[in-house]
Amino acid sequence: MVNRTRLLVLGATLSVKIAAYLVWRPAMLRWGTQGDEADEPLPGDDHVPRPTFQSTRAITIDVPPERVWPWIVQMGIYRAGFYTHDLVERAMFRARYVEGKHSATRIHPELQDLKVGDQVPYGGGVYATVSEIEPNRHLVAGEAFVLRPLPGNRTRLIVRSRGMGYISAAAQGAAADAPLFTKAVAFALQRVPGAMLLARGIDFLIGDPLHHYMEVGMLRGIKQRAEGTYDGGQAAVVEGRPTTS
Repeated sequence: MVNRTRLLVLGATLSVKIAAYLVWRPAMLRWGTQGDEADEPLPGDDHVPRPTFQSTRAITIDVPPERVWPWIVQMGIYRAGFYTHDLVERAMFRARYVEGKHSATRIHPELQDLKVGDQVPYGGGVYATVSEIEPNRHLVAGEAFVLRPLPGNRTRLIVRSRGMGYISAAAQGAAADAPLFTKAVAFALQRVPGAMLLARGIDFLIGDPLHHYMEVGMLRGIKQRAEGTYDGGQAAVVEGRPTTS
């Protein structure tokens, strides 16, 4: 009887959590957006004309686009990082960055030369190819990063993820020297019946909220660095350029 009651309580708790997640999910997928930002066409949309999912998140940054752009163009594992939860990235991918164990706290000139066809490392042997780039306007490399100037020398940064799922995207971007686990996932998605459906189920319940957590952290991290308010790395702004004090 006790075990049955415990199972009923666990089942009810799980049902409530799933229901709460389903209610919260639409807001999660458009965090920070205003007006029609979550639905309007953005650069890179045409690469996946019929996606199974789409998320659009946005933030306002109190500096002009040319002050935000350098932080975006240098992103990537083994590069400047993604300015988000470094501990999570290190736990998942053994991530390292140009400044060691944390995302960059300053602009690195050697990481500013990015062009179409370049590979941006996302960790775990997965790379995203730069398909579109217009300095101070937008970058499409797996995700789309769109910068729009606002009155008062401010910037609207919009980030869109669009595709068939995070796991399938990672499998498609796996390099030849990717870890065995990444290769095994890619092989399963290509050869095992039902694997793609299972992957999307994992994305829906785990990948989507995890990506939300990391991406919101990234947006806030970019904002803090561009504005010179990030204190984790004691960042400051000197003569209009972010640096490390």
